[in-house]
Amino acid sequence: MGINTYATVTTVLTLLGLVGLFSLRFVGFYSHQALAAVLLLGCGWAVVSRAWLVWKGRLDLRLLRGFREGNSRRQLFQAVGRASFWVAASAACLAVFPQSAEMTPLIVALAGICVLRTAASFLTSHRTNTGPTLVMVAGACVLAFDLGRAVIGGPAAVVHIAPPFEGQWLVLQGGRSPLQNHHLPAYNQRFALDLVRLENGHIFAFAGETGNAAVHSWEQPLLSPVDGTVVVARDEMDDADGANFVTAAADAAGNVIVIELDTGLFVVLAHLRHGTLRVSDGDRVRKGDPLALAGNSGNTTMPHLHLQVQTHVDLWNPDNRSVPFAFEPTGRVPARNDRVGGNS
Repeated sequence: MGINTYATVTTVLTLLGLVGLFSLRFVGFYSHQALAAVLLLGCGWAVVSRAWLVWKGRLDLRLLRGFREGNSRRQLFQAVGRASFWVAASAACLAVFPQSAEMTPLIVALAGICVLRTAASFLTSHRTNTGPTLVMVAGACVLAFDLGRAVIGGPAAVVHIAPPFEGQWLVLQGGRSPLQNHHLPAYNQRFALDLVRLENGHIFAFAGETGNAAVHSWEQPLLSPVDGTVVVARDEMDDADGANFVTAAADAAGNVIVIELDTGLFVVLAHLRHGTLRVSDGDRVRKGDPLALAGNSGNTTMPHLHLQVQTHVDLWNPDNRSVPFAFEPTGRVPARNDRVGGNS
């Protein structure tokens, strides 16, 4: 394969890889898992490719020793350009990685992988191609933009509600960046939150529990976050034991309670435990009234609470839109890794 052909192939493959990564934002899978996979694959490729360069005697160490030759400036551009992508990917991944106690060792290990992959960018071949570098710089700009959206504050809250639970809960999905929130592609769930219960900073229980019981959110009491009228109280779906994906959109929320506010907005609590609803259609509720237990019904990966405020009673009404909300008394619209409620 000629040099020009090889350069074209590597540029196209790099471009296709990044297009594939960024296209995940449209289906809700653009997340820390996807970025972690990219970083792991990138680190693995760095080890293999640098070992091959050493074996072939093509590894260029001038960037490590300092450079004097004019063509080394081109090598420096290549190295910095490619490193910029790995720095951006590392920062984005670590910023949105779930910040719970059991994830800390993974975050530390991933941080080490990020450092190694970035450093490997400065171990270059005697011949490098500009095409993949330019593609990776463009990818770094996209990641930096998405990370910036996660850091910059979101919109003002349209309504304030009370936390619908006791103890401390973690926002797993929520925010204005696709890195934070897999709800963004859905027209009716843009400002929805997925929350899980924390016990001593942990999402999961490791004392011999299995299935749903291994998640602290399972069967946690849920309270009314508002004063209002129950207009939907669905309780016929069985809970899955672990991840569950339904085919019908109408079943995605699982067992659900919808409360209408006097302002005409609606509060939705979804994925509730089958057989635990304590309210019915038409009931008037006040803040703090018991509603149900957290469950694992509908379209879920594990027991959690899906919470949103919306404009219509029917989640799947084509005109329905979610609206930004905040928990009293903070007043700030929550985002991924925010902690809500008291200590636990």
